[in-house]
Amino acid sequence: MGEAELWRWTFLGNELWRYGLFFLLLFGGLLSYRLVSHIFKGRIHRGYAEGEERLRLGLTIFEAFRRSLHLILPILFIWAGLEIFVLPEGVAGLLKNLLLIGAALAVAHLANRLIDLLADYFQEKALRTESRLDEQLVPIAAKTTKVFVWAIAVLLILQNLGYDITSLLAGLGLGGLALAMAARDTLANFFGAVAIFADRPFHVGDTVSVEGFDGTIETIGLRSTRIRTFDGTLVTIPNQMMANAKINNTAKRPTRRTNFIIGVTYNTSYEKLIRALEVLRQILADHHSTAQYRAYFKEFGPSSLNILVNHWCRYLDYEQYLKSLEEINLEIKRRFEEEGIEFAFPTQTIYLHQAGAEAEAKEQPGLGL
Repeated sequence: MGEAELWRWTFLGNELWRYGLFFLLLFGGLLSYRLVSHIFKGRIHRGYAEGEERLRLGLTIFEAFRRSLHLILPILFIWAGLEIFVLPEGVAGLLKNLLLIGAALAVAHLANRLIDLLADYFQEKALRTESRLDEQLVPIAAKTTKVFVWAIAVLLILQNLGYDITSLLAGLGLGGLALAMAARDTLANFFGAVAIFADRPFHVGDTVSVEGFDGTIETIGLRSTRIRTFDGTLVTIPNQMMANAKINNTAKRPTRRTNFIIGVTYNTSYEKLIRALEVLRQILADHHSTAQYRAYFKEFGPSSLNILVNHWCRYLDYEQYLKSLEEINLEIKRRFEEEGIEFAFPTQTIYLHQAGAEAEAKEQPGLGL
């Protein structure tokens, strides 16, 4: 028997060369898998040891692919065998359907592993932020994506089994529409939370003014945002309103500005008025909270000479701001007392014109004023 005839020898209805080609593909695939795994496995361990964040993420994703190949490789080899070997039509069709089901499940499993890895990665980054919303959105987004992936896998399996999925999709669409209509407020608040997460107009701990409420952001949830007002009241505002509201985030400004008027009495001399301006400017310039300041003689008021003071405080925390303002006011009080500069207070000088008394005095010459 010659070599050519040997390769044409049949076993179970297939020539010997078909078996040889199949085992050659099997050996080459397994060898390539082992080689690539060995190369990247060492790189993965080095990446973790060196703490390279981007490299670790990429290598972790590769590790997920490598582990999923345990499911995907057998399917690929069996599929290659179906293309190489001659099988009865019914058997080949059944095996192809089973392989399609297995491939859909394997790809869905791989996608779920990738989703878990990405969720862990972003969850770790979310823990470094001040907002709790990030920590809540990551697992919800991961679970939603997983459900979507498995739904697609199930639909593909049903389609390959010969089921008509058009009516099923139509039913799911109507059911989803009804559910969306019933839960539109909840969905609106959820998407409001997503908008807040994406735009980040504020963070937990920021001082804001929104919808007539002034206070500090205490929590940012999936349904609502809670603000602790300065009088201690806890205000809950739905995220739908927060996403559409005009928000004044005072924590985002670089400084806190305070404008106030200091009035000195009208009997203050020119020299003392100049000295008052010098004292004010010195106090403001020397204080640790001052980022910028102005102090100018502004106007002649009804009962005082008015000095306009603008002070920009570098401390955004409300307690620190009030403490700094108190220190400045006390120092102004002390220095003005030392310099003999008097603060004015609202006064009125009333002149009484006694017209009746003057007329009576004219009629009585002996009476004078």
